Amino acid sequence: MIEPTQILLFAVVTILTILLVFIGWQIYQIFSEIRKMLVKFNTMVDSAVNVTGNMGKSLENLSGVSEGVKAVFSLFKLFSSKKEKKRED
Repeated sequence: MIEPTQILLFAVVTILTILLVFIGWQIYQIFSEIRKMLVKFNTMVDSAVNVTGNMGKSLENLSGVSEGVKAVFSLFKLFSSKKEKKRED
């Protein structure tokens, strides 16, 4: 015959098993949500890196243009100073 303690032990083990399976399923759901969140975050970071990289390239190009303008102005100064020297002579 089954004793009352065996019935109680079986009931407790069954309830704990069901509870642990439910908790495990919830943890699995949480981890899958965290994974989705990290994938979205990684996508956002990648796009931010691309945007800043493009801005850096644009600034480099702008810097190159400004250096070219400076070179042209220095040539104008050089020619204008030579013309002034010729006029003084």
